[in-house]
Amino acid sequence: MHPTRIVALAFTAVIAIGTALLMLPIASKDGRSLDFFDALFTSVSAVTVTGLATIDTELHWTMFGHVVIGLLIQIGGFGIVGFASLVAYLLDGRISLRNKLSTSSEASLNAPDIKSLLKNIAQLMLGFQLVLFVFLFIRFLTHYDYSWQDALGHGVFHAISSFNNAGFALYSDSMMGFARDGWVIVPVFTIVFIASLGFPVLVEVIGRLVEKVKGRFNSDFKGTYPRQWSLNSRIILWSSFALLGSGTLFVALLEWNNPGTLGPLNTMDKIWDSIFASVMPRTAGFNALDISQMNPATWLGTEILMFIGGASASTAGGIKLGTFVVLLFVVYTEIRGEAAVNIGNRRLPRSMQRQALAIVTIAALVVIAATMLLRLTTDFTLDQILFEVVSATGTVGLSTGITAAMPDHGKFLLSLLMLFGRLGPVVVATSLAFRKSKRHFEYPQERPLIG
Repeated sequence: MHPTRIVALAFTAVIAIGTALLMLPIASKDGRSLDFFDALFTSVSAVTVTGLATIDTELHWTMFGHVVIGLLIQIGGFGIVGFASLVAYLLDGRISLRNKLSTSSEASLNAPDIKSLLKNIAQLMLGFQLVLFVFLFIRFLTHYDYSWQDALGHGVFHAISSFNNAGFALYSDSMMGFARDGWVIVPVFTIVFIASLGFPVLVEVIGRLVEKVKGRFNSDFKGTYPRQWSLNSRIILWSSFALLGSGTLFVALLEWNNPGTLGPLNTMDKIWDSIFASVMPRTAGFNALDISQMNPATWLGTEILMFIGGASASTAGGIKLGTFVVLLFVVYTEIRGEAAVNIGNRRLPRSMQRQALAIVTIAALVVIAATMLLRLTTDFTLDQILFEVVSATGTVGLSTGITAAMPDHGKFLLSLLMLFGRLGPVVVATSLAFRKSKRHFEYPQERPLIG
């Protein structure tokens, strides 16, 4: 079985287990078994680290339900096959070749040492989650007068949800209740932004910082990293900060005087909320502003950010930043009439250009088809449906408020979109293919008219 198909089946299996657990009466506060489609939707949303919900997370679920959702988020964020491989390694001390190939496929990495990769990912995830947990636990305990049990539970859940870019919150209004509290909002969007950079970038950033500190105290120390940063890190870091700045400016300009969002706030709060609204669409899906009250033009800009998403090998969704940047340089190269696509002092292989085009084309076709289908079969507006579809496909979790009102077929379709967005267009297409075919001949070349 092809590794990508194993990944798809692993996600499907965990989703099925999560659905069964969430349908247990012990998971619901009313003591009754939840409807299948709502349980399936919640399970898919948690495993794919999306955050869309048809059920009020605060009011419906018991502590058991919250624990199940938290575990599904953690496992889904780490990666199903990667998590299984890590457990197998910890128990047995080795990882099978098939699991190595599947883990590489799932993480979108060609890592020579899967054991080191998994340990690095686990350390980064737990380390950043611990930092955010400490901030939230202290704040909940001291400022909001939570009991230590509630502060502990809420701190752990939101630390897991934030770093995994899941967007699930234990509050009916997401993070709107903390919109004026910088001690909660700032650590949350900082961790979310850091997680969206991807594990390879984080490893390089942290490694270079450690070597720089060691070099300051030991003049004879020789670092292992070359002087020039890797092309992937340069692309992700520059584009992440560029989108953060442009997204913040976009939201601020359009919503500055909107009485339903930024209008009533002071200048500093407007700036913080604009930053928050710029970070979340590319990754987590928390909201500190009422999405339903935003200008439709802001929705469109948010949809673009959701479609782009975060970095590859991260818990963020979308077509990924690397794909977006590669396409920009392909267009730039074509405009200039150059033969090769170059970024900085590196040339991109043609296979990567084709893969970027395939990812964007497949994702766009899926979004268009799903939007048309829901528009024909529901009474929601085109703006609302497009926002919901892009949010599900990008595994973001933001909503204009129509998720709970979706009919069963709409919930199922959004569930498929979330799974598609988490696995990635290429992984989905490859996993569905029966076999890889290789031609041993080429047809004659001919140029049709385009443009």
